[in-house]
Amino acid sequence: MAEGEQPDAPAEGEPPVQPPAEAPASPPERPARAEREAKAPVKEPPPPGSIADLFAQALPGVSLDAYQGLSSVIIEIGRDDIPKVMPVARDDPRLDLKFLRCLFGVDHQDEGLEVVYQLLSLDKGHEVTLKTRLSQDDAKVPSVASLWKAADWHERETRDMFGIHFEGHPHLLPLLLPEDMTDHFPLRKDNPLAEIAEWQGDFLGGDAAAAADEEVEE
Repeated sequence: MAEGEQPDAPAEGEPPVQPPAEAPASPPERPARAEREAKAPVKEPPPPGSIADLFAQALPGVSLDAYQGLSSVIIEIGRDDIPKVMPVARDDPRLDLKFLRCLFGVDHQDEGLEVVYQLLSLDKGHEVTLKTRLSQDDAKVPSVASLWKAADWHERETRDMFGIHFEGHPHLLPLLLPEDMTDHFPLRKDNPLAEIAEWQGDFLGGDAAAAADEEVEE
């Protein structure tokens, strides 16, 4: 068709000619892992008089790396100190952390695995997050199921998802996975589908956040 000519009108009874559809927009490029990890917040010391000071008083001689998190004080402890720290956290009247809100794992890849304990005192009205780091090839930690009954299922779930063995757990049987599924752990970042799942979470999560912002503006 020469430049400037109009396309022939469709014959009577024929459907109109549709223009070619535009190619769908490609999904946003996922930022490099190093770029995302570089944005990690700097550790700020907890304020004076916080629960970190109570831990230091109750556990002299134990190495406690305390800093302020978004909603609570975070204290990192060594794996070998778990049997000493946890009973004191629960039973010392200054701490009184009798409620285990959650226990879960985190995979930091080359930096190892992490077990996170979120503890709360209903009487004292304070809370803390305890963390301990494990190596990938020695992923075991003492169980706290004898101290907090809720840890029973939390530890079994963490074992399923991350392959962390909780020594002394009364029955560390699979909770979410088949008993014969031992070749990989779904939430470890060396899982064959981990990169795809993480990208989908970033992509779909961004769309969901944008949609929520639009609803708020309306």
